[in-house]
Amino acid sequence: MRNIKSPFMIMMFLLAVLAACSDSPSSSDVETDVEANGESDGERPTIEFYTNEHPSWPTDEDWLVFDLMEEGGQMNIDLTIAAEPYGESLNLTVASGELPDLLRMPNYSTANRYGNDGALVNLLDHIDDMPNLQTWMEEFPEAARATLSHDGKMFISPNIGIGETNRMLYMYRQDIFAEHGLEIPENWDELYAVLKELKSIYPDSYPLGFRNGTDKLESFAPNFGTSLNYYYDHEKDEWRYGPIEDNFRALVEHLNTFFSEGLIPSDFLSTDTAQWQELMSTGTSFITQDYIGRIDEFNLANRETNPDYTLLNMAPPAGFPGDEQVAYSAHKNESGYSVAVTSDHIDTVIQYIDWTFSEEGRDALSWGVQDETYTEENGEKQWMKDYQSPADLRNDTGISTYATYSWFDYDAHMSLFSDEVKQAYEEGRQYDEPIVPVPAFSPEEQEVIAIQGEAIIKHRDEQIAKFIIGDRDLSEWDDYVKEMEDLGVQQLVDIHAEAYQRMQEAELN
Repeated sequence: MRNIKSPFMIMMFLLAVLAACSDSPSSSDVETDVEANGESDGERPTIEFYTNEHPSWPTDEDWLVFDLMEEGGQMNIDLTIAAEPYGESLNLTVASGELPDLLRMPNYSTANRYGNDGALVNLLDHIDDMPNLQTWMEEFPEAARATLSHDGKMFISPNIGIGETNRMLYMYRQDIFAEHGLEIPENWDELYAVLKELKSIYPDSYPLGFRNGTDKLESFAPNFGTSLNYYYDHEKDEWRYGPIEDNFRALVEHLNTFFSEGLIPSDFLSTDTAQWQELMSTGTSFITQDYIGRIDEFNLANRETNPDYTLLNMAPPAGFPGDEQVAYSAHKNESGYSVAVTSDHIDTVIQYIDWTFSEEGRDALSWGVQDETYTEENGEKQWMKDYQSPADLRNDTGISTYATYSWFDYDAHMSLFSDEVKQAYEEGRQYDEPIVPVPAFSPEEQEVIAIQGEAIIKHRDEQIAKFIIGDRDLSEWDDYVKEMEDLGVQQLVDIHAEAYQRMQEAELN
């Protein structure tokens, strides 16, 4: 039987334990201990499963997805939904030494840290019992290799498919462009020209609106062939640091011009999601860059008052005229399953994880049950229920919520989108830059990154913001580059290169 433990229930449990310390055990205490030790219910073992939840789709113990997971793993689930922030809750749980059998890890680096400390199982030690994962790794070796620790161990299961929900692209108000006969810009010079034209038509507007301040430069920088961070240059076969490069300066120069001429919001450094949504919904901004799902989100909401409102995808403008149009690749996900070394049910959990990499597991955890939740005709699956969005699907079934997948069929989401989003998805992929690899670092490398890396990020963010808003003149760019080099940028570039080389040489079995 599935049992969900909320943070409140955990607190009550701890209070009960404290109260029981001075008392003799009762029959109810014995029953509680049996459950806590994960003894079997019937022939299926009970697995303690530790995860968290998204506030937009709070966990429902009756969700179909838990039935699917239990059936696929031939186990019962004793579920704990951790309090937020999840990283702190997870850290306390691991530090306690009382680990659940199966844990959701939010990213590879966290899993590698706990794995290196001896808390987690190396999945490669059990690879002979994971035939589905072996087959999957042969098909997706880079995705599998990305999970490995610095010494070639796999403390977290790989993940592919659901990352498409994080896909980002440029979007523009097609109705406004059509009304004024404006052309879609193909490079940042043309972007500047069309922003000025929009500003002249709508003097109170900020034609280019975005959120998250200088973080958004992570999305803009690939247009200029660089990055906001360390990145692997596939053409030159080397690691580089973008924010000190000439191409990055060109991006900053554009944004400095945009700011000085009122083409981006004057308070863009502090613009949050709600403020950005206001800009896009009130005819204040007409071009933006964000998640692909925003197309339906804005169109559906704004067409209730403005039937002409049409936000569509826009090809990424090239940083320089004549250059290739390249888009930032955000369509990835680094979460996965980890297994506690203290688990009494390692074999069961290993079997469950392996099942998630089977075709059967992918179909079940993406679509549910054939002829109950979906139908299939000529190889094309369709939901039987009229879900309006992936959010509806999640709230109804739990499918594609945290830690309920490894290999996800994104067609399960695509079938719920409008034709406008489907078109954006098909067109957008042709501009994808290669996803930047995330190599695993040794503890010694992590220490350098934690100390010098943080200082570099802080100085970068402060100075780039100053250049954009004009508090520091761009004539001082070379001085800024020297300051960044003095903070140790090259040492961190070398660390990335060495870790990446290890990643390429690691064995997957």
